[in-house]
Amino acid sequence: MPRLRQPMNSTLKRIGILLLLSAVAAVVANSVCPGRIPWVQDWSRHVEAKAAKQNIKVIPLSVALKKFKSGDPIFVDARPADEFAQGHIPGAVSIPFQSLDERFQGIVDLIDSGKELVPYCKNRDCDDSLMLAIELQAMGCSNLVLYIDGFELWEKHGGATEAGEPPAVRSEVATK
Repeated sequence: MPRLRQPMNSTLKRIGILLLLSAVAAVVANSVCPGRIPWVQDWSRHVEAKAAKQNIKVIPLSVALKKFKSGDPIFVDARPADEFAQGHIPGAVSIPFQSLDERFQGIVDLIDSGKELVPYCKNRDCDDSLMLAIELQAMGCSNLVLYIDGFELWEKHGGATEAGEPPAVRSEVATK
């Protein structure tokens, strides 16, 4: 039995040394590479930065509340349907980014309505609303702004909310 432990211990030491050398090599390579990966990064504004690269205007809570009170735009909830059912901005249309293909005709109807579309998601870290906005833009929607702060902040700051299952997108657009 003692003979088996010696080769195993030797093998484990070699593996440890290889892992340590690999880590050191990775750190050195990352340090000298011009396109290096940052060790620490501020992700709090990554959705905004992506939106800016796509030329999608971003609005904060204060502007979204004003737009809501005006009654002009259509708010588009990009969260999953179960989250929408638990609470959403009144009058919002539910188009979860994950089920975009299933709602194609409803999306076309939204774009054809001519109204400003305001996609939103859960919070600043959620990029489903941005991905939806990018798809809407690719489909020809030019009257579009992204509400960046999301439903959580809307609710926290006393924005109007309602709960319930989403209506069919087509009938919702027809009544707006």
